[in-house]
Amino acid sequence: MADQREVRILMDATQQTQIMEAVGRQNFFASIGYLSTWNMSFGFVQITQDDTTDMVAVYKDTENGPTKYVIGAVWHDDHYGFHS
Repeated sequence: MADQREVRILMDATQQTQIMEAVGRQNFFASIGYLSTWNMSFGFVQITQDDTTDMVAVYKDTENGPTKYVIGAVWHDDHYGFHS
């Protein structure tokens, strides 16, 4: 397990608002929370918007290290599903 995790959310206010308007604030923040804390063995995660409502989290040991895992948060009309 990593001693610490650096989380980067690379979405501007417009992107975040666009997602929240479509899925609701609670669903948006729950998804960010899940992606931020999933599998704490990786020390770095970067979360970006993939589509109108979907997000992608890329996990690495360090910011410049190789990608170790990728998860997509996919909106399913009333909830997020998380798919690798």
